[in-house]
Amino acid sequence: MNRTVTVPASKIAVLDEVDVVVCGGGPSGFVAAIAAARQGARTLLIEQYGFLGGMATAALVGPIVKFNWQGRRIVGGIPWEFVETLAKHDGAIIDWPSGAVPFDVEVYKRIAAKMVENAGVSLLLHTRVTDCLLNRPGKVDYVVVENASGRHAVKTKYVIDCTGIGAVVVKAGLPWRLRKKAQNQLQPMSLLFRLGGVDTDHLENTQMKEEGVKYFNRRLRTAFENSELGRKMLFGGPWLIHGSTIRRGEVTVNMTRYPGSGADVKDLTAAELRLREDIARIVPLLRQLLPELKQSYLIDTATQVGIRETRSITALYNMTVDDILQPKPFPDTVAKGAHPIDVHQYADSGQEVRFISKDYNIPYRALAPRGSQNVLVGGGSVGATAEAFASIRVQAQCMALGEAAGTAVALCLEQGGCAVHEPAGAAVRQRLHEQGAIVDL
Repeated sequence: MNRTVTVPASKIAVLDEVDVVVCGGGPSGFVAAIAAARQGARTLLIEQYGFLGGMATAALVGPIVKFNWQGRRIVGGIPWEFVETLAKHDGAIIDWPSGAVPFDVEVYKRIAAKMVENAGVSLLLHTRVTDCLLNRPGKVDYVVVENASGRHAVKTKYVIDCTGIGAVVVKAGLPWRLRKKAQNQLQPMSLLFRLGGVDTDHLENTQMKEEGVKYFNRRLRTAFENSELGRKMLFGGPWLIHGSTIRRGEVTVNMTRYPGSGADVKDLTAAELRLREDIARIVPLLRQLLPELKQSYLIDTATQVGIRETRSITALYNMTVDDILQPKPFPDTVAKGAHPIDVHQYADSGQEVRFISKDYNIPYRALAPRGSQNVLVGGGSVGATAEAFASIRVQAQCMALGEAAGTAVALCLEQGGCAVHEPAGAAVRQRLHEQGAIVDL
């Protein structure tokens, strides 16, 4: 159906005027907002749910990786401050050599909100960005939002898109593409769930402590593959781990899959409906397949399906797999990564994992869409090919990119409101270093 309707023009009340609007309160977004506000920027953070954390809390994705590489810390700054604060409130385990950090979802929600509040960030929950108003290409003057109070506009000098799906980039008319190796072949979506009543004392691979290990449960995979349900169902792993839970007797389970695009509402709807039905069939079978799960029960399913990849900006620099496997000493390095290149197959239950030999660098230019005057991205929309993003996409790296974006717009403000491509990347890197971020080459 190609029919259209004309929406009558209307006046929208201006709700606020700020220096920076951060769209999306997930791992990159709440860190970006803290970074900008701590450096004096009047910052507004917009989040669609009633809590912060995005994929970590709404989708139950855990643990948070990757903070360490071969015993050395590669992500510091605000992201590490956050997980240290979680640990102080009994909400995380931060001493695993791998740098994977399992966490308690409810503590995550509370500490993220408290850190945002303490930084002086204004926060609008239950709010979605629905449009951008531009007076000239590449420069967003107003962000239009909708919530229970109606439709409003926010005047802003800078926008950081941390929606994970590039929603603001699309509305601003900036260049983007879907990450895919072939037509519609994005990594599948997964709906995570949590089990209680698990014999975690005897269940192997629940703790992702070491590097270079595939942590899926081999016994369960073999048993599930040989079951009638497993032969019919698209699945992954299975991973039964301390991820978004740290309590004895509980595990986060990652094994469902749905092929489709997290940027397509029809695919999202179908994934939510299908995967909850899949979980209802999986859980009883798990009790039969592993003795450690005999007494297990479903605690909850995630608020939303987990999305691995959708849109990438066309950036001033787009990361490639060569940048992951053969690290470059970018002078504008603003974050580091070391997670394997982890590709969940679209049409079957396979997983392609390539462990890397050295930590790599991500440049500031990968956060700036081509043609952008005042829009940066953090996290999931970073400029990267599908293979490169298969490593970058994890939460600690998204947090680090959020801190970089928030710091960069603060520098732009200090330089008189310059375009996002104008501050020297080396200056952004230096400021990040002064804040405790790890950006050595």
